[in-house]
Amino acid sequence: MAALFAFVVNMQVLFVCTGNTCRSPMAAGLFEYLRPDVISRSAGLLATDGLPASEHAIAAAHALGADISAHRSRRLTPEIAERADVIIAMGDYHEQVLRVHYPHKRVMLLGSGIDDPYGEDLEAYKECALQIQDALEKLAL
Repeated sequence: MAALFAFVVNMQVLFVCTGNTCRSPMAAGLFEYLRPDVISRSAGLLATDGLPASEHAIAAAHALGADISAHRSRRLTPEIAERADVIIAMGDYHEQVLRVHYPHKRVMLLGSGIDDPYGEDLEAYKECALQIQDALEKLAL
């Protein structure tokens, strides 16, 4: 998969989950940390615009070197999707929806899907962040 990201200048990768306060912001932040040469963004299928990342998501991403404290949620729009070169879904449902609405875009699932830690304790977020990091390293390196 590394070849996917090797030769595109100003490539933009979009990570998509549901609410855009947990998984996709962590994925975008961690990917930016791993690949600062690639533009990394996130959005949510059902997001409310302007919410911060959850405190646990911020802490879990920070523990792995990524700062997502400035993140604000945003709902996925056609304009956001069109700017992305690759759209990476956090779960099977997200991937299915994205493939229906954006069949002309390159859509892929991160790893075998990332479980949603929403409402869980900090340890669950840390496990989620590690799962994301592992999948991103396989994807990007």
